[in-house]
Amino acid sequence: VWFWTLALGAILVVSGVLAIPTEVWGEMMRAQLLEAGQPVPEGIENQGDLFRVGGAIAAGVFWFVVAFVSAGLITGIFAFLLGDEVGYRQVLSVVSHTSLIGALGSLIVLPLRILQRDPQLTLSVGTFLPGLDGYAGAFFRGLDLFGIWSYLLLALALTRLDPRRGFGVAAAVLMTMFVGLVAVFAVFQA
Repeated sequence: VWFWTLALGAILVVSGVLAIPTEVWGEMMRAQLLEAGQPVPEGIENQGDLFRVGGAIAAGVFWFVVAFVSAGLITGIFAFLLGDEVGYRQVLSVVSHTSLIGALGSLIVLPLRILQRDPQLTLSVGTFLPGLDGYAGAFFRGLDLFGIWSYLLLALALTRLDPRRGFGVAAAVLMTMFVGLVAVFAVFQA
């Protein structure tokens, strides 16, 4: 059972993107262009609907792609490298269910995104370490608290799929994967 759970998560995430006012999207795009030193086109603030709808479509598609790729990577690691008796569909189901934490987290953070006028705001380790810039800032901002919670719950679920696997090993493998991905993406955001 994975499709309807994954669809529910996508609906929650898309709803969170669409709930952000259009003027916030326009302000964000203007600020990003100024920060990059690029010219700001006339009336970009008025194109917030375009950014909002585009962001919602991208979030919905990305939600499914990330689930499929994550399930493939996790199945590969646990079934083929570690020898667990798990299949792709089982892992996809677990990934779909544990991803709901992140989807609900996007709705929980929604009022903060609106108040801070930042559609990309997350509740992360970096939230509690203000003032960090460059790679360190991007890295700690990437350590989303809902993502950490989701990965730890995923580790627990994997121990139920193959009882021979202990929680400590499953959590260590998944958290290493999560932190490694955050470290790689932080290079491009720094």
